[in-house]
Amino acid sequence: MRRSKQKNIERYEIDRSPLAQRPTQRDVALLLKETKDDLRRLATYKEEFIVRRQTTSKNGKVRDLAYPVGRLRAAHERLKFHLNKVKQPDYLFSPRKKKGQRDNAAHHLDQDQYLTLDLKQFYPSTSDLMVRRWFRDYLGMYDDVAGLLTRLCTIDGKVSFGSPLTPVLCTMIHRPMFDQIAKVCDWRNLRYSVWVDDLTISGKFVPREALHEIREIVRVHGFKTHRIKYRTGNRPVFITGIGVVGALLVAPRSLNQKIKELWVDYHDSVTDEERESLTLKLLSQLGTVRHIAGPNSKVGQKAANQMNSLRQKLNKMQQAAEKKQTEDRLLQSTLKNVNSSAEVPWL
Repeated sequence: MRRSKQKNIERYEIDRSPLAQRPTQRDVALLLKETKDDLRRLATYKEEFIVRRQTTSKNGKVRDLAYPVGRLRAAHERLKFHLNKVKQPDYLFSPRKKKGQRDNAAHHLDQDQYLTLDLKQFYPSTSDLMVRRWFRDYLGMYDDVAGLLTRLCTIDGKVSFGSPLTPVLCTMIHRPMFDQIAKVCDWRNLRYSVWVDDLTISGKFVPREALHEIREIVRVHGFKTHRIKYRTGNRPVFITGIGVVGALLVAPRSLNQKIKELWVDYHDSVTDEERESLTLKLLSQLGTVRHIAGPNSKVGQKAANQMNSLRQKLNKMQQAAEKKQTEDRLLQSTLKNVNSSAEVPWL
């Protein structure tokens, strides 16, 4: 009997991690699949493996990016692999495997009031001093090992916004802050979730005192909060892009508008190629709606019916195209044989 491949996902508490067993530089190098000397050289000459560029967001804000590539990125990926084995708290939904935006929104179903707030400059405010302190004081690493890993994990004195390691590393470093907020919410019988730097608190009633306590915890840990919103559940409350209405999850307006436009283009399409392309796009978007709303909901069932109808039409269209291609090949073959026979002289 073939055994299913075991997935290395959240297997143990942080104190059982190999990173918490007072490893030497040589031990850490083995974990990252490097030699000790190569790892030290990588930390010393890491600038050769850093890309710097600027990006402009939709609102026109210019952001300077510096992220690892090549061997430095590979080291970040391997360290991320080991950190991902550590068990995470229930309130954390990102970065976490097998957890998505829908799970985060579903955590807050059937609530009356919602409080959302963001941690301002969450990644840029996570300094190399914080990283070093976590490796040394929390994991109990030797000073030289903590220093080596800090040089590897940070760029320009802070964690890298474009590194695959940064999301999980930041949740580990700032776990005490998130845990303190969880205690406040538990004491007041509130639901609480974290999606990167977005905090969502919900309940039958979310008192202002809870907000003040949460903001004070965030301030003590060196951060600021912004985009603070109080909302009620009598209309869709969007949590990480997914709407919550009582016991239902709804797709964002932008997705519904996109589907509406695709249907118009689909009905206006002239050629089979256009219709096939639009069908595939509709199937993708309707599949997202079905996933968000749930397969047993009315919206999900409607989307499933539309998808089945589109698949049937697409199948018929493809069969017709294949039949036409076969007929065209037979016709060409027949004409070729006729022409060949005409060239043969009669005996």
